[in-house]
Amino acid sequence: MSTPSIRRWYHWFAPTDSPEERKLILKLDFLIVPYALFSIAANNNIDNAYVSGMADELGFHGNELVQFQTIFVVGNVVGLLPFIYLFPRVPMHVLVPTLDLGWGLFTLLQYRAQSYAEIMAYRFMVAIFEGY
Repeated sequence: MSTPSIRRWYHWFAPTDSPEERKLILKLDFLIVPYALFSIAANNNIDNAYVSGMADELGFHGNELVQFQTIFVVGNVVGLLPFIYLFPRVPMHVLVPTLDLGWGLFTLLQYRAQSYAEIMAYRFMVAIFEGY
């Protein structure tokens, strides 16, 4: 009598994946998923900061939070266009760290914003570098 196989509700690997492929999938998942979660948390923290007093400190009025979020999406789209051109022409070991440094720089510069226009400019630049 054979033992029944365990059926899971999820399928992490295909049945035909070799051990090397499974190891690669796990490595990629452990690198990409935390990065994506931190990115989502960073974007959600803007809403938390807005509710916690950023709106008063930077003088937001009316629909400026919506404009603030829209400028991020516009920056993302604008950032995609040059990077589509650059990816095949610039070595990845140079391009990706450069983009990450730009993203990190403008993310950190957001703390010193004194006005709505300044935070919008920083947010736009963060979105451009995040667009890749």
